[in-house]
Amino acid sequence: MAYMQVGDIQLQYDEKVVDIKKISQIIEFNQYLFADYKGKTISIGLPVSSDNNVVYISDFNEFFDALLKAFLQDKNVTTSLDNPDLLSALYTQLLVKKAIQNGDNVALLDNGISDDVLWFMIACKFFDYKNKFNELSDFLKYRLNSEGIFDWLKETQRFPTYNYLLEIASNYLREYDLSFLDNIGQIVSKMNEESITLALSLPNESDYDLPKISLENLEKIFLDFLNSIKAPEQWKNLYTKLKNENKILFEKSIDGLERSRVFKDVDGIRKIRVTTDGTIKCFVSFVHEFVHYVSLQGNMPPFSLFEFPSIYFERVAANYLVKIGYDENIIKQVIRDRNQNNLDIYSSLFDLLMDIYEYNKKGPITKEDKIEPFKKSMEIIQETRKKLAKFCKEAGKPIELLEFLDMPNYNYEELVNKACDANITRFIKNGLLILNGYQYLTDSYLANSILEKEEDDNNLNKMIFITEHLEDFNIEKIIHYFGIDNTFSSKPKILK
Repeated sequence: MAYMQVGDIQLQYDEKVVDIKKISQIIEFNQYLFADYKGKTISIGLPVSSDNNVVYISDFNEFFDALLKAFLQDKNVTTSLDNPDLLSALYTQLLVKKAIQNGDNVALLDNGISDDVLWFMIACKFFDYKNKFNELSDFLKYRLNSEGIFDWLKETQRFPTYNYLLEIASNYLREYDLSFLDNIGQIVSKMNEESITLALSLPNESDYDLPKISLENLEKIFLDFLNSIKAPEQWKNLYTKLKNENKILFEKSIDGLERSRVFKDVDGIRKIRVTTDGTIKCFVSFVHEFVHYVSLQGNMPPFSLFEFPSIYFERVAANYLVKIGYDENIIKQVIRDRNQNNLDIYSSLFDLLMDIYEYNKKGPITKEDKIEPFKKSMEIIQETRKKLAKFCKEAGKPIELLEFLDMPNYNYEELVNKACDANITRFIKNGLLILNGYQYLTDSYLANSILEKEEDDNNLNKMIFITEHLEDFNIEKIIHYFGIDNTFSSKPKILK
C-alpha cells in the first residue's frame, strides 16, 4: 500500500496501480469535481474496509465520469453554461490569466475563477456537453489540444468579447460620465475634422528658445498672475501652505518627458510635481497643476472635465507672460504642445471611441462593420489613382499605369482581426484606463471655445467658480454656463 497527497485529498493505492501519476494529475486538473472529497482518502485498487473517511474506487475512469455527469446535472451549472455572454467572459478571463502568467501588467482583475473551472466551462461549450460527453471527459482528464481550443475561442469570440468590453466601458461612462457619452458622436466628429489640420501643421513648426527662469522669479510671477486673474485669497493661502509644507516638488527633466502632475505620495499626502527644463515653460506647467490641486479640494470631478480648468488657465497663464513682456512665441509653444498632445491622444483613441459611439448607437460591432470602411478607403484611393493617371496622360505626362494602379492585395479580414485583438489586449492591460486621454480632447475644445470669445473678466470669475465647484458641472452645464452651444457641432477653429 502507498500514499500520495493531491491538494486536500489523500490517495491510497496498491503499488501495482501503474497509472497513479496520471490519476493524480486528473484530480489536480479537476479539483472542482472532487470538492466533496477534500480531507478524505480515495483508495484505488485496495480491499474495502469499514473506514467512513475512505472512498473506495475500483475503476477511476468510471468514477470520474459519474462525478462529471452529476456535476452537469446541477441546475446552477447548466444555467451558467446557457448564459449567452459566458464565452466572452471566459475568453476575457483566460486572456487575463495568460497575461499574468507572462508577467505582463494587467488592469482587468482576475475574477477568481480557478483554472480548472475556467477550462471546464470552456470545454463544455467547445465539445457541446449535451452531445459529446466522451470527448469532453477525455479533454478534462488529459487537457490535450488546449491551444487548439484557445484558438477556437479566439476566432469565435473575438468580436463578442470586444463588444462585451465595449459594454463595460459604456456602462462606466453611463454611470460616471453620461454627459460625455451623450456627446461622443459630436466629439469624435470634431476630433476627425481637426486631426488632419493638426497633422499637417505640427511637423512644420519648430521649438522656440524659451527664456530661463529661476524658482524665485517663478514664484513672484505666479503670485502676480493670481492677482491679475483676481484669484480668491484662499488660492494664495493654499499656495503658501503647499510651499511651506514641501508639497510642491520641482524635478529636472532628464529624458525630455513631461511628468508634471498632482499625485498622492507614498505617505498618502497629495502633492504637486512639476517637471522643469529651467525655462519659463515651467511656469505654465505649474499653473496647470496648481489649478488641478484647487479643483481636487472638493469631491472628485467628472472625468471628462478633469482637465478643463487646468487647460483653460494654462492658456491664460501663457497670455499673461506676453502681457508682462515675454515673447509671444511662448503662447505658440504652449498651444503647439497642447495640439501635439491632443493629436497623439486622438491617434490612440479615435478607433475605440468611434466603436463605443457605434455600439451605443446601433448595437454590437461586427467584423463586417469594421471591414467595410477599409474597403471604401481602398476604393477611394483606387479611383483617385485612376483619375490622376488619366489627368497625367491627357497632360502629355504618361506614367507607368500598370504599376501605379496596382493596389496592394490587402487581407481585410486579417487586418480587422488584428486591430480587434489589439484593442482587446489594451482593455486587458489598461482596463477602463484605456479611455484615459479623452478628457484632454473635450476640455481643450471647451477651453478654446471660451477663449475664442471676447476677453471678459466675467469669464475668469466663472472659471474660478467652476474650478472650485467642478464636481457640480458636466459638459452640458459648461456649454450652457458660457453660451457656447456650438462647441462640438460647428466647424473647428484650429488655434495656431
